[in-house]
Amino acid sequence: MTVLSRYEPWGRISSGGMSDVWLARHAALGLPVIIKTLRPEVAARVRDADEIMRATARLMARLSAPGIVRVLDVGTDVIGGASHATPCLVEEYIDGIDLGELDARRRAALGRPLPLWMVADLVAQAAEGLHAAHQVGVVHRDIKPANLFADAALRVRVGDFGIAVAPREQRAFGPAGTPLFMAPEQLVGGTTDRRADVFSLGATAYALRYGAPPWADSGSLARGDLDPIFPAAASPEEAFFQHLLRAAMAKDPAHRPASARHLTQQLRSLVLSARPTLACARLSPGSYTIGGMRVSVEVGNLAHAKVDGIISSAYSEMRMDQGVGLALKQAGGDAIELEAMRYGAQALGECIETSAGALPCRSVLHAVGAWNEVSCIARALMRALWLAETKTYRSIALPAIGTGRGRVSLASSADTIATALRTHAELGGRLREARIVVVDEPSFQVFDETLAGILMGRDTSDERVADGVDHATAATAFSGEGPHVIA
Repeated sequence: MTVLSRYEPWGRISSGGMSDVWLARHAALGLPVIIKTLRPEVAARVRDADEIMRATARLMARLSAPGIVRVLDVGTDVIGGASHATPCLVEEYIDGIDLGELDARRRAALGRPLPLWMVADLVAQAAEGLHAAHQVGVVHRDIKPANLFADAALRVRVGDFGIAVAPREQRAFGPAGTPLFMAPEQLVGGTTDRRADVFSLGATAYALRYGAPPWADSGSLARGDLDPIFPAAASPEEAFFQHLLRAAMAKDPAHRPASARHLTQQLRSLVLSARPTLACARLSPGSYTIGGMRVSVEVGNLAHAKVDGIISSAYSEMRMDQGVGLALKQAGGDAIELEAMRYGAQALGECIETSAGALPCRSVLHAVGAWNEVSCIARALMRALWLAETKTYRSIALPAIGTGRGRVSLASSADTIATALRTHAELGGRLREARIVVVDEPSFQVFDETLAGILMGRDTSDERVADGVDHATAATAFSGEGPHVIA
């Protein structure tokens, strides 16, 4: 059964140890999808690779929970210049980044781990998704930060079920899993059940909080007498977090929680006690504060924005010959485009930095945000924001990303941008100002209404925040003096 007759591929966006990942859209419906193909060397060495891929797809098709990346199709086809047909798995597309990347970018930019409450929240969501998989008899067997995907609002989906099995079926494409996140019984090739996923989820939570897997090597992991070493707990909440992880990572499966839902319930109680209040307010039409960051929308010319960094809505070939890119090139000079093109074609969702030429900023961040109504705005903007943090920028300006040649609707762009900025404020950082520059008054109204709804959860006619924080409180938070600023 061929696959590509139903889909229009854009191109490869990443590669892993077992598969290549392609972005595509349904030819008739315009639905964005991910197509995973086995790497040729994997397909060549695995007997019955097509049959096993179909079996994996049938397992995944049982999963319809919100916290799971859904499978949509399966078959074989020739893609990307391959010499013969390879197994293809078509999955739901999630616009965002995986938790491993989120953690790594934040550490690189700020030198700090994700907040405890956020790690607990992210892992609780993943545990809920895993529980749904376990309820229909599917064991994932490769839980790690890179296989947990978050959208702009940090809603987590468990993905990459490429080596998932039912407990009674232990076949896979060779060695299964990622060694430093595997349960000991899985590492030595034994039979695994849902408790192996619980172990891996505990190891994932440890890595997200402390920056590395709990064991330095697989030999230490396999030894039954070596428990993970935790740093000193900085609070009662962290002590409780460590207690939960010790139980999840017990070397003996019988000593672990019997289900992932147990982790969900316990971690959510931690989130409720440890999550800080995020101060927010509407200062004037189009101007808001949230946490320590001011977010505003204005009608004007992005090329005139006097900020540290300007985010450009870029295209994959990096040419600046229309829309926002053209305006920036005309004001800043051809050298910006020439520098961008030296990087070569960029995958959707990527972001690269160039010099600013004559523009009144330090650099231009070229975010490849959309293609033919398929939005990669969240992925590109999240990367752009963390790149700005790495450069120690305090202020940025950006357009309505993706609404030009990408053909994403203005409302959709506004929703994703507002959500990504709120999430960034929750994560904390150096950024203190984000200016959204649009071309006309109707666009301003769309963004203003969207910012009000997402940043504060209310209508713009209400001059006070729903949780009771007024303008004076928010101004204190914005100054960096108040207790609500997230560090």
